[in-house]
Amino acid sequence: MNRFIAAVERTAGAFLGLVAAITFGEALLRYTVAGHIPDGFILGQTLQGVAICWGIATATYADRHITVDVLYAVAGARLRYAIDVAAYSLNLAFFAVFGFMMTFKVYDILKAGEKSIDLALPIWIGYSLAAVGIMVTLVLAGLRWWQVVVLRRSAA
Repeated sequence: MNRFIAAVERTAGAFLGLVAAITFGEALLRYTVAGHIPDGFILGQTLQGVAICWGIATATYADRHITVDVLYAVAGARLRYAIDVAAYSLNLAFFAVFGFMMTFKVYDILKAGEKSIDLALPIWIGYSLAAVGIMVTLVLAGLRWWQVVVLRRSAA
């Protein structure tokens, strides 16, 4: 399982690295030769969305997201478990709906045949990569839910 999580983290990092490379290249060309990378903005924007979706997957499983836990810190074991059940159940439900709706968005863009301006790249590919990231998030959220709610492993 740790190898899978590491692979997800590497994937998110690779997409983020591509965003950085495109942004740097775009700025370098703009300020040195008044040029630009064909579809650089579209590619950067799409890859940023993909990196965010894959990054959400790693944060969801590893519990590295932002939390405010004043109540949780002073609560007893039963109340902590109740908070965990509610939080992880809501998280799982949210990503189930989000993943479900992302598949429709990919289908709509594929059906519309949207393409980028300069290179006529199909836009649905980026949306598909983002949707896969959200589906990985759903799987990892389900796994974390199972560990915390059913197996009663500590969320912390």
